[in-house]
Amino acid sequence: MLRITEAGKSFGSREVLHDIGLQLEEGHIFGLLGTNGAGKSTLMRMAAGILRADRGEICLDDRPVWENPETKAQICYLSDDPAFLNAATIREMGAFQRAWYPTHDGKRLSELCERFNLPMDERISSLSKGTQKRVQVCLALARRPRVLLCDETFDGLDPVMREAFRRTISEETWDRGMVTVLAGHSLQEMEDICDQVGFLHEGRLLTAGDMDTVVSGMIRVQFAGREEIPGEKLAELHPLRVQRQGRLCVLTVRGERESVLKSVQALEPEFCETLPLSLEEVFILEMEEQGYAK
Repeated sequence: MLRITEAGKSFGSREVLHDIGLQLEEGHIFGLLGTNGAGKSTLMRMAAGILRADRGEICLDDRPVWENPETKAQICYLSDDPAFLNAATIREMGAFQRAWYPTHDGKRLSELCERFNLPMDERISSLSKGTQKRVQVCLALARRPRVLLCDETFDGLDPVMREAFRRTISEETWDRGMVTVLAGHSLQEMEDICDQVGFLHEGRLLTAGDMDTVVSGMIRVQFAGREEIPGEKLAELHPLRVQRQGRLCVLTVRGERESVLKSVQALEPEFCETLPLSLEEVFILEMEEQGYAK
């Protein structure tokens, strides 16, 4: 388990992260979503032991990550800007990695490079940005880490490769019991691969939990009144968003499905039904409620 307890970070007088608390279990993929400048990369670097938390604690199996080489060696952080040894090939980077990480599996690296059509003996610097991203992920998985932290890792990959790597990372996570964290802006991608999710905004974790729980925390209900329902009656339901056309109303409300439907039924509608919400819609509504955009 990767456990983050009341972790905070400041740069000078600017507080970037405020009392972050998370428990990330083995065999799960956690999607870290946030607005620009929310602190996603800072949190990932703290979890990897690259940055020190000013407050709180970050542990892997109750062992602190910071200044603990044995624990840090089990965590692999992939930044959004891959870096390799100057003029190195994939094979040479694998040998370098093996010298530092005993868990490095050269056979696995060869298998991954063959699977994703990567030339092991060409200079990585001569490859395209998207191909370098593929190299970065293959080297990471060859390390067989217990924790994989991916910061915008899939950006720059074409749709075919994105899907192939998503599938590979899913298999590794579930088969080996890896803790995987994906940070990014592609909400559809997160919804497809993650089973847990958290929303970060201005350094605060607004919500975190199972994907189904987070998405089902908001309900969209469509109904038609026997006559046009006054706005003040709709306001009593405390909707996050109201859409109406004559007698037809569509409300998005925070709460449990049964409770929301009971409140709507009290308006004596002619018909009433719930409509699905995507992760992207839930995220946008959360950010609107925080005043980020209207």
